[in-house]
Amino acid sequence: MTDTEFKLTFGTETRSFTIPEDKLAGPLIAPRETQPLQGELSQIITGALADPVDRPPLREMAKGKKVGVVISDAFRAGLQREIMDGLLDEIVAGGPESVVVLCATGTHNPDVYAKSTGEWVEAARTRLGFDVQFEPHHSENSEFCDLGVSTRGTKLKINRKLLACDLRVYGHESKHHYLNGYSCMDKQIIPGVSSGETVRANHKWALHPDSGPGRTPWHGQPARRTNPFAEDACEARKACESHFLTPTGELVSRQVDTFGLDMVSSKDKIYWLRAGAPDRVCEEMVRVVDEMMEFRVKRSKYVVVSPGGPPASQALYGTQNCFDLALKGAVQKQGEALVIAPLEGRPDLPPDVSGIAPDARSKKLFWDNLVRLLPQPLEQARAEISDHFELYLWKTDRVLRLINGEQVAITLYATLNADVLGPGGFAVTDDIQAWIDERVQRNDGLFTVINDGNKLCVTSDD
Repeated sequence: MTDTEFKLTFGTETRSFTIPEDKLAGPLIAPRETQPLQGELSQIITGALADPVDRPPLREMAKGKKVGVVISDAFRAGLQREIMDGLLDEIVAGGPESVVVLCATGTHNPDVYAKSTGEWVEAARTRLGFDVQFEPHHSENSEFCDLGVSTRGTKLKINRKLLACDLRVYGHESKHHYLNGYSCMDKQIIPGVSSGETVRANHKWALHPDSGPGRTPWHGQPARRTNPFAEDACEARKACESHFLTPTGELVSRQVDTFGLDMVSSKDKIYWLRAGAPDRVCEEMVRVVDEMMEFRVKRSKYVVVSPGGPPASQALYGTQNCFDLALKGAVQKQGEALVIAPLEGRPDLPPDVSGIAPDARSKKLFWDNLVRLLPQPLEQARAEISDHFELYLWKTDRVLRLINGEQVAITLYATLNADVLGPGGFAVTDDIQAWIDERVQRNDGLFTVINDGNKLCVTSDD
């Protein structure tokens, strides 16, 4: 019998193990190897900005305009600084009236999540000799304009600094998303620069069964366009782009100019990049991301999965994304999964938070509620979550659906021990190979192995 060796990401390291070939449901599932675009990163970005789809070059659009640039925070995987610098170079070269960079922190603490972006803006201001302003978005303390209510009942309250700009520019990094279907420019508005009230209303749609990976209104396949979470966010961006805040503080209905840049990259490579009309860019992004990172499989009894490296592997809160993106579509009901992630946390967090969540509030809402609701009947627990919904409870809901609904047993190979992880319904092992060998001996099912699960979308044919 031939054994197949695997090496999965474990934080910044790897972990190796073997599985007999005849026990495998298929080959390793991992992001497909794609030829990166050639050239220096800055040159690639500049080239895309000069040749946009359905838009003039960005520097032409920026002339004499009040420009708002929306950038994801530095904790998001991707080349956020390179995106921002490329956009600012082109905008300033066009001679704008003013420029403000908004860090799309959503509900995260801007003192933490926008700190690096603020430093990048300061460096750009010095380099360009232009007074680029910086807005570290705060979901509770920033000033907002009320744009009305979406068709799904979400009150649309958007950061005033962006609405005062007559050219809105989005800089973004894409992949599959466990709630929105795909991480796309719509998310730069909700949750990016929206009020906490707006984000909470939108994110309650995460409880809907059609909200999840592989579904978006931008999809080329009509059957995959239904996703209430994503449709609500898309509507919010459209509403934002049809309103303008005048210098006298009057909010008027007016279509403003927009420009977007989106990419798929790794630490030092760009695999796909498009700039221009945001809608057109989103449509192309979906096709590209599916080609690179979507996999259709037959569900198996056992799944071994790594979410990838940091930040996905730092805390269970982030690792949970791969439960929806990769594990759920690969594992049989009443199957078992081994999740390989260090969960080492951050040194600036309290010990009871580090490795579980990125901050104390998300730990309380996600983890503490998971521990409390796990013993309850599933429908009772889900009804309580719906009736008393707060942010991060969607993660609790999804873990409960997987463990108590699909009855999937999840074991973690991590730095946290069973005393910490056990109350949330997780087993712990310190020996990957032993866990696998025990299940091979049972001879009752096949294994699926997945690496970089937070970057994939695994769906089932059955």
